[in-house]
Amino acid sequence: MRFALIFLSFCTFSFGKIAPSFQGDLLGGGRVSLAEELAKDNSKGLLLCFWATWCAPCIQELKQVTERLKNDPTLPLKVLTVNVDTSETSSDVKSTLKLYQFKMPVITDPKHEIFSKYQNIKTLPFSVLIKPNGEIVETFNGFHEEMFAKAREALK
Repeated sequence: MRFALIFLSFCTFSFGKIAPSFQGDLLGGGRVSLAEELAKDNSKGLLLCFWATWCAPCIQELKQVTERLKNDPTLPLKVLTVNVDTSETSSDVKSTLKLYQFKMPVITDPKHEIFSKYQNIKTLPFSVLIKPNGEIVETFNGFHEEMFAKAREALK
């Protein structure tokens, strides 16, 4: 019983909950909202990935997600990333994207305004799989190969 209570205290969401809405500044300029991203292609789910340049597991996760989407164009998934670097490291974001040839959109969230809507304990990497209707399918602390299977399953 004690273990269950401890485990539940670390859970951010109950699945089936609607993802918190947000708007954010894109690294390349402009603004984007969760609603806009979900509406772009309602045949695909959205993987919302929170990351930082100093987080080696985050970079590894983004590499694996990028590679998987490149190798499997039938995967019903689009990616939106939220960079949570603070002002001290935010200058590293563009060079990191260039170094690893990441082409996904990046929202900058240096004050963690978006991040705090999704996770209280702020561990990285952290990803949220969201259906086109805004329903949260699952959250992931770190990279999990099953996120791709869950995306397919959720959009049947």
